[in-house]
Amino acid sequence: MYLMQLIYSITFLLVIHYCSSNEDIYKEELYIRPLASGHTYFNLLFTTVVSPDILKSNIIHHYHLFPKVIADVVRSNGVSEFHVSLTQGLWRYDRWGMPIVGAPPGAEVWAWFNQDEEKDVSSRWTSFAHELGGLLCASLNFVDSNVSSSSPHHSFRPQSILPKSKASKLDNSLLRYAVLPREIVCTENLTPWKKLLPCVAGGSNHKGLAGVLDNAPKLHHSAYHSLRMDLRQICANTECTLTQLELSMGLAIVVDTATSKPNYNEWTFRSIFGSNIAQSCPLSSLTNIYVDLQLSSTHTFNISPEPDYTIKQGQTPIIVYDLHNEKRKGTTFLMSCNYNKQQQISSTDNQNNNSLPSIMVHRYATGYGARDGGIKTVIKLNEQDQTEQITLLYFEQIPWYFRVFLHTLKITTLDDNSIEIKPEHISYIPGKDRQRSYQLELVVKTQQSIIISFEFEMAFLKWNEFPPDPNHGFYIPSAVVSTYLPSKSNYILRSLNSFSLNQSLSSSTSDGFVRVYSESLLVNLPTPDFSMPFNVICLGCTAVALAFGGLHNLTTKEFGFGEKRPKIPFRQRLEDLKFRLRASRHALVQRLFKKKQHEHTE
Repeated sequence: MYLMQLIYSITFLLVIHYCSSNEDIYKEELYIRPLASGHTYFNLLFTTVVSPDILKSNIIHHYHLFPKVIADVVRSNGVSEFHVSLTQGLWRYDRWGMPIVGAPPGAEVWAWFNQDEEKDVSSRWTSFAHELGGLLCASLNFVDSNVSSSSPHHSFRPQSILPKSKASKLDNSLLRYAVLPREIVCTENLTPWKKLLPCVAGGSNHKGLAGVLDNAPKLHHSAYHSLRMDLRQICANTECTLTQLELSMGLAIVVDTATSKPNYNEWTFRSIFGSNIAQSCPLSSLTNIYVDLQLSSTHTFNISPEPDYTIKQGQTPIIVYDLHNEKRKGTTFLMSCNYNKQQQISSTDNQNNNSLPSIMVHRYATGYGARDGGIKTVIKLNEQDQTEQITLLYFEQIPWYFRVFLHTLKITTLDDNSIEIKPEHISYIPGKDRQRSYQLELVVKTQQSIIISFEFEMAFLKWNEFPPDPNHGFYIPSAVVSTYLPSKSNYILRSLNSFSLNQSLSSSTSDGFVRVYSESLLVNLPTPDFSMPFNVICLGCTAVALAFGGLHNLTTKEFGFGEKRPKIPFRQRLEDLKFRLRASRHALVQRLFKKKQHEHTE
């Protein structure tokens, strides 16, 4: 009997050992970039790499570092890869440069699904959006219908890197993309997001870099705040014969660190995040902090403590702190930085500076009145970096109540509006009222800055289709421009080979892929006077209330003739009044007499 129990115990341990992901890899990284505008860019990145077998439904799984709830959501809906971001604020490309990963204002989500003959993609997309929205406490349930979702033909290609044997022909019917530009990001989104990280020491107290998020005073008072999550498959070896599952969770914030002293900035970990890093995460194989000194040519930096080593990305020096270093184990990591400008740079020099990104996108609404309008998108290229033509992939998803006219589409150069550029490819799906949004994709090859413009007509909505605040306006989601830059300039971009910053910085070359987002537009539709029904209701209710009493008496009571009372002469009424006065006086005298008699007796 004891032998059988021992055999069962050993078998159970072997099964757990086999099912456990001993090859799980967890990395924590923090990228810091001081900006010339007086802000500082902080980008926290948590990367988990596991075996793709964790998504199989026919075997028992032991979840070591990978969050089980994400695996359940992905497995149950047949998701191949997905991306979700929740962003508050707008990234200023002309002032802050190029981010590591861009995101539009509000909520953005897209997902690629596996082919399944039993369930269609629309039903799985609905289920996935609802489950992911409940997981992150976001209103992603509004993106499940075709009214707010689309399937781009060329944009948002799969980010997974698969071997050629597993790579199949891309079918955009397996892709769903949606964006909610009005979604608000707050602490109720950050709290469930943090719980997906593996380093937790009782309750909500996180170890490692996640610990700085427990009480961050400036996190939601920043100029830009973005949460994101990406899941995809990557190659496990150089030959790409095996694959791994990579989950990347990032948080990007831009904080104003300027002081009252002109051209002087100062910040510490405690002033930004509310605490220092008490200890490194024991489950992470890498915990690095990178400080980008792109401004070192025009600013004087004073950073404490001393870095472990320094690397160069192009012409940009980057100092690195390794929290797994022996001299930092068991100690609290304190970091402070102050820098000031050495020389004044004029606005003209700043515009021609190499620090400007290679591409910038701005968009604004045109037209006037309550019926016709238009959109103009300006794509500016840094002509100093452009020695050859680049291919721009432009994508627009416009709600159905803005009826786009394709014949008004026009692409011209920014310097001369008379020079038109013909796109290499146009993909246009017209919208349907209350059924489908408009979808526009353009492939443009250019070496100059361009303007893309088109016109639309505003539809008249039904009274019950307006939101609670109709006069606030209606949002048009951000335009998306995707391209491969010939050179990275001096900016750190996320590599498609690995989302980890360590591998992106260590590699000498990069694919240079960027995805740039424009502003979201706020347009007023023809809105009826909703106060008029309110006034009519109030007036009608008042009239009914006043007339109800009289009508009720007229319809419910019987009327009859009564006997006529005899008329009393005025003299008789005067005699009656005198008699009543005498009787009252006599009663008052009797009461006083009795009271005195009672007092005398006592």
